[in-house]
Order: sequence, then C-alpha cells, then structure tokens
Amino acid sequence: MWWRRLAAVAGLLALVAGCGRAPVAIYGAPVDPVECPPDSRASHAVFLIGDAGDPKLPPDGSDELADPVLRGLHARIAEEVASHGEDGVFAIFLGDNVYKYGMAPPGHRDRRRTERVLEAQIAAAAPAQTTFVLGNHDWQMNGPEGWTRALAQREFLRGFAPRVRTRPEAGCTGPETLDVGEQLRFVFADEAAYEHVYKEPEEHARFCPHRSNIEAYLDLAAEFDDPGRRHVAFTMHHPLVTAGPHGGHFTWKQHLFPLTDFWSWAWLPLPIVGSAYPLARQLGVSETDLTNEEYDRMIREVFRAARPRVPDLYVAGHEHSLQLHRDELGIYYLVSGAGSTSKIERVEPMPTAMMTAARAGFMRLDVHDGGALRLSVFALDGAGRTEKIFRHCLADRPPEPRRRPAER
Repeated sequence: MWWRRLAAVAGLLALVAGCGRAPVAIYGAPVDPVECPPDSRASHAVFLIGDAGDPKLPPDGSDELADPVLRGLHARIAEEVASHGEDGVFAIFLGDNVYKYGMAPPGHRDRRRTERVLEAQIAAAAPAQTTFVLGNHDWQMNGPEGWTRALAQREFLRGFAPRVRTRPEAGCTGPETLDVGEQLRFVFADEAAYEHVYKEPEEHARFCPHRSNIEAYLDLAAEFDDPGRRHVAFTMHHPLVTAGPHGGHFTWKQHLFPLTDFWSWAWLPLPIVGSAYPLARQLGVSETDLTNEEYDRMIREVFRAARPRVPDLYVAGHEHSLQLHRDELGIYYLVSGAGSTSKIERVEPMPTAMMTAARAGFMRLDVHDGGALRLSVFALDGAGRTEKIFRHCLADRPPEPRRRPAER
C-alpha cells in the first residue's frame, strides 16, 4: 500500500533528522476565537477550497457559473482583488478536483464533462493565482489508470498557465512551495504519488524530479527547516486530524440507520446488521480513513519526521466539511473539503475542534504585513449565498526563527 511506503520513508527521515521521540499527542487545547491586532493590515488573501469536483454545471457552451459554492467563491475573490490586486490573491483547490475518477484522457467519452468541471473551478477563481492539488479521486481512486489521469489533469491545466498550475506538478510527489508575500509559505506534497514512485521509478523519473521517496522527503525536511521568518503551511489532500467519517467518528444513528450516511432520507432501520458499516470503518477497512493502520502510521511518522521543524498549519481537504482544530502545541489543522454541495458529510464532537460545520463552503487566509494570519470561514446560507460563519487570528506575529537541531 502507498501509505506503507510513505510511512517507511517518513520513518527513515526521522532517523536521519535524529528525532527519535514519540509523535505528538493529538488532544485538545482549543481556544476561543480572537481577533488579529487592529493596526495590522492584510496584504494578501488565500482562498482554500477542496473537493469541488462535482459542481453544478450550466448548459454546454454557457459561461455562467451555475454552482452556488463556485459563485460565492468568485464573488469573494473579486472583493479581495479590488483590495489587493490580482497578484495579491490566491486560490488553492485542495484535491478531488474531478469526480469520480479524475480527468479523462483525450478521446475518452467522459473527456468533455471532466473539462467542464475544471473549467468551472478555473472560472470561479479568476483572476486569482490558482493552484490545484491532486486528491485520491484525481488518481482514479488509486486505480490502474491513476497515473494517466493525473498527467491528463496536468496537461489540461497547463493550457491556463501561468495563472493556473498544479502543485506539486501533477503526478509528482513534491515538495513544491508557494510563497505568499514575505509572511507565508505553502509546502505541497502528493501522497498518492509516493506509491507511483515505488512501483514505477523509471516512468516517474521521466516526468518528475525525484527518483526516490527518500529524495522527496529529504527535500521536504529542508523546506520545513529553512522558511526564514515565514509561517509554514504543509498542504496535501488528506487531513491529519478530522472530526468527520474519515476520522472514524460514528454515532448510534450510523449503527441503526447506516444508509443515512449515503442518502439523508434513507431512514431504514437496520439494527445489528447496520453496525457492520461503522464498525468496519472504525476498524480501518478503508485506506482513506485515519483509522486505517497504514494511514495512522503515516500520520505519526509525519509528525515524528517534522519535529522539531513543525509547520504552523496543516491544510487539507478530503473530508466534506469545514473544520478548524488546534492541538496541545498550538498547531492548527484546517480542513476545507466542502466545495461540492452534493457531498457534504456530518461532523461529530472532538476535543481539538475550534469550529466544525457540515455545510458547503470554503476558507480564506488573510496574510498581514506584520506577520499575522487571520482565518475566515464562509458557508452557504439557505438562499445559496455565502456568509461568514467564523473568524480567528491564527497568529499575531511572525514565527520565531527555526534552528536546525544539533547533530547526533
């Protein structure tokens, strides 16, 4: 499994870094929302939206933005462009950009529909600088054509360069960085690509800079180690913390009415038999769940490998909701995977959670000249318009300079 390869490489990096301590415990130290300093001026805005690959599409040939989430995103981007200019506004799509099996290659019967799905997202983000991260659906759910479909998305998006691109370059492991002004750096990685490196190293090397997972992870450590005075946001499709189904959170409702997780109206009682579904998920039967043994090991090894060069933020999609978590060390975990109204999933109570919402929407990071970072969360209201439902100052100053640990 690709999680096993990723965990093994991360573990090797931990040994190289001389960081043998146990990974951090993820339990709660949430705080009440606070405001950034009133005299701190925002200079850049970054919109974070994931799992937007199932939008409502207009009639073919129309330039209309028919999807309410994408319309709301476009309107909010226009407001920020008016304040900061086109170079000061960024949009990051956090994976699963094309449901259900990624970008169809040229000549495929589904090609035009998948083109329109990406075109809708590109139009919604205009004129911001736009990044697409690949998710498991973009890799055909790790299917036999996953590599082909990753490259197909890469080639299609190249037609919209330089405003639009994939990070890491689609199909590649990363890391790849994006600096937002002098205060914030995004470091991107693609988990699914690590399995492809392992299985097809020569094929991968023709398109991507890294010939091995070890090379990729050593570069990742270097990006964490030397960001200057920038905040670092480690960004990939899969979250490290989540209060949704991918985190193994199930209640009596899923045991008695399991079909409601698939269809909200399906209140068919299935006692005893119905428990098979949540129990299987909690036991880690799905490799896309945090309860999966390899996924859990990957999370622990990522934490171990990162220390003491821990990023300030972890940014992800995958879970179809809006979430903000804060752990005991004050590290924030942003989950913004609510970009498709048809795929919103429930959230459950969790000690780390500062904000959770089972609503369609997206997030925005305001980057301030003085080093402050402010998060705003937007969700659709009953009329299909976006409203701000949460705001919190993630940092009120630049981070302290990071120092390389003593060699052992």
